[in-house]
Amino acid sequence: MAQYNRYVAVAHATYQDFRNATLGNGYNVDQAFGNQCWDFCALLWWQYGLTLHTGPKGWAYECWTSSRALNAVPPFTQVTSVSDIKRGDCVVFKGTSNYPTGHIAFADEDYNGTNMLNMLGQNQGQGSSNPSNIARLSLNDFLGAFRNTDWEKGRKKKEFF
Repeated sequence: MAQYNRYVAVAHATYQDFRNATLGNGYNVDQAFGNQCWDFCALLWWQYGLTLHTGPKGWAYECWTSSRALNAVPPFTQVTSVSDIKRGDCVVFKGTSNYPTGHIAFADEDYNGTNMLNMLGQNQGQGSSNPSNIARLSLNDFLGAFRNTDWEKGRKKKEFF
């Protein structure tokens, strides 16, 4: 495991490349509050020369509620239905009384018709400021998701051949 306290280049041609390059590592790209969930997702936007915007509070759920139009720029598009989640989508969860900041992480599997999904993210599961890991999360607090169309093109190409 490595700890990065800045933006770093990582493999990202496919979701699997990104997953392999980041799983188990910690990313604190804004150098504030440790390995937050937003840091991990912002790392992917940075690979494209983009910024993952939040909102006035700087909380994860604001990536969707306040800044969805700013974040859904090529190669990223919006996914509004939980049943449309695909592996690699960056999923945003609303804030709750236990986690007012909400959460943001990557779906590690396609929507499976249940209320639970494996997610690649950090600061999830047990412990605070965890490095990137896979955790099974409830979809009850789903707000929306961002799909990397570059990864979608790769998925379609593989399915075609």
